[in-house]
Amino acid sequence: MTCTTSAPSVFRIFRGLVNCVILPLFLLIGPFAHPGWSQAGGVLSERYSPHSPKYNHTHQSAKFEFPDSETTTKTILAQSSLPVLEEEERDLEAEKQPDVTERPVEPITRAVPIFGEAVREKGFDLPLPFGTGVNLVLMSQSIELRNVKVGFGGPVQEVEGLDFSDAQSHDAAVTARLDMWLLPFANIYGIFGSINGETEIDLEIGNVIGEIPPIGLPPIFQPGSSIDLNIDYNGTTFGGGMTLAGGYKNFFASVDGNYTYSNIDVVDGDIKVYTITPRVGFYWNPVSVPGSLTAWVGGMYMRYRQTVTDDINLQEFDSRLPSVEIDFELDIKNDTPWNTIFGGQWSITKRWQFTAEGGFGDRSHLITGLFFRF
Repeated sequence: MTCTTSAPSVFRIFRGLVNCVILPLFLLIGPFAHPGWSQAGGVLSERYSPHSPKYNHTHQSAKFEFPDSETTTKTILAQSSLPVLEEEERDLEAEKQPDVTERPVEPITRAVPIFGEAVREKGFDLPLPFGTGVNLVLMSQSIELRNVKVGFGGPVQEVEGLDFSDAQSHDAAVTARLDMWLLPFANIYGIFGSINGETEIDLEIGNVIGEIPPIGLPPIFQPGSSIDLNIDYNGTTFGGGMTLAGGYKNFFASVDGNYTYSNIDVVDGDIKVYTITPRVGFYWNPVSVPGSLTAWVGGMYMRYRQTVTDDINLQEFDSRLPSVEIDFELDIKNDTPWNTIFGGQWSITKRWQFTAEGGFGDRSHLITGLFFRF
């Protein structure tokens, strides 16, 4: 197509406008106004091809047949390879939906544990730095009694020839705990709570002949006889400790040590208890249970000594005896310091944890606890 506008006549000028402006303009508009553009990768349909007999672009006449605009618009939308309005609306609605992806739990501070950020940068996941919770402790163990002293309204005196058998103590304690990860491998904690219990003593008199000096009665116990003593007590306990822990893949090892003081009503002074507990175990993430599970085995070493002072009425031994109060004093320590333990922990979330541990042997115990980390 050649554009010529140099002829001075009006006819030449009109023909030049048609050839140079109007016809190219229709050629540009035509493909977008007909659905043939959207078919076969945007190729012009035969209906508006320049070589089609239905398309006449001579200078005498130019006749164009446009389809109905509403029909054309619907056809273009139906055949277009671009997303239609309904799909765009669905995409917008999807974008408005809230993000239900679980967000990582952030600690209350990153100041502790010390060197914690450096460990996280290496790809390790650390527990939240602070924790608080409550423990229930039930414990029974054999005890050894020594240095028994008895008095009748006066100073107590040591009694020879006494033999103790089947001495047992049963304790129940409820304690609150607050802990902090000071280092990525070191946790420090403090505990405070209440304790109550009972000591059962089977006292064999042997060859001891007891007399009550104030009233001058004949011997009240025959050789070979025995009596049962039950000493009830309650009080408070407090202390602290440290746990050192490390792991490899799904396995871990830890050593816990704590020192506690107990102040009970039948003891002059505090009862000091020292405990060391090594553990080894592993953890896993089961599909059917939320959170993660941890299991371990180990041993508990416990050592304590205490002096118990109390009084008892003679009528508790035999109703035929007069009502006389006997003061006594004795030393108690645990018979076997070691026992075997096993336990587990369910980390329901990164914040909530439930723990249970049992021990068996000469000392048996059950410890349960619920903890919240932040």
